[in-house]
Amino acid sequence: MSKPSAMSAQATTPLETWQPEGVTIRSGDPAGRGFTLFEDYSDGARGTGFFECDPAVTEYTLEYNEFIYVIEGEARIVLDDGSAVEVGPGDCAFLPKGHLSTWTFKTKFKEFWVLCD
Repeated sequence: MSKPSAMSAQATTPLETWQPEGVTIRSGDPAGRGFTLFEDYSDGARGTGFFECDPAVTEYTLEYNEFIYVIEGEARIVLDDGSAVEVGPGDCAFLPKGHLSTWTFKTKFKEFWVLCD
C-alpha cells in the first residue's frame, strides 16, 4: 500500500484554528487554520504543514527560512527590503529569515509550508 502524499493528506486532515505566533493582523479577520505535519526546533528549524486563511492583511518577522507552495487563492507578500511577490495556485516562493513580511491575502488562501534554518 502506498503512503498518501502531502496533498492527499491535506484533503482529508481537518485543519485546526491556528494563527502563527507573532503575527500582527493589520486588517480583516484571517481566521487562520492549519495543521502541522512535522516540527523540530532542537537543532535549528525543520517543519512542514498546511495553513489557510480568509482575506486579510497580516505581518510577521520571518524567524526561519520559509518555502511555500500555494494550493488555493492569491496573495501579495512584501518584505521590509521592498521586494515583493504575487502568488497564486501552483506558485512557490522562498522567503528568507530575518525580514518583516507583510501578507495581503486577496482571497481565501491555502498553502503548504516548509521551515528550514
